[in-house]
Amino acid sequence: MSCNIEDNAPPYSTTPSLSDFLTPAQTARMTGHPATVLAVYRSRRNTGQSSDAGPDFIKHGTAVFYPRSTVEAYIAERG
Repeated sequence: MSCNIEDNAPPYSTTPSLSDFLTPAQTARMTGHPATVLAVYRSRRNTGQSSDAGPDFIKHGTAVFYPRSTVEAYIAERG
């Protein structure tokens, strides 16, 4: 049985680019929250105090990034 490479393709068609992610400073400007508030939200999420505090984020080493789509959804949710 032959294996088609396309059959093994990941569920997404493109690799995310850096423009798909925001720094805390960029996220602060978009949300209106000071960067320090975003840091408190991250801490609350990490300690389990509040799983829905602020927008979702990812860490790469010590760097923090916010997926642009998640920040946009967070802003829309807040109305």
